[in-house]
Amino acid sequence: LGTCETIWQALTRAGFDRHALVLNLGGGVIGDMGGFCAATYKRGIAFVQLPTTLLAQVDASVGGKLGIDFQGFKNHIGVFTQPDAVLI
Repeated sequence: LGTCETIWQALTRAGFDRHALVLNLGGGVIGDMGGFCAATYKRGIAFVQLPTTLLAQVDASVGGKLGIDFQGFKNHIGVFTQPDAVLI
């Protein structure tokens, strides 16, 4: 949650509004956390997944499963929100 808070603060400082777009370039953690932050920022802004590892590509191809770890539990807090696109 601390990392999510840092991301939400950066989006706020950068002036992201409800019409903003977040690009998540990286592996599974980046896709999950970036998507979760986008899905919860201002009740949801657009995001695109750009997975860079094979496992992240498979995960992103299913789409919509976004979770973060909490108190030692994997993907304990999350949402189901479809990305605007998945580019592999």
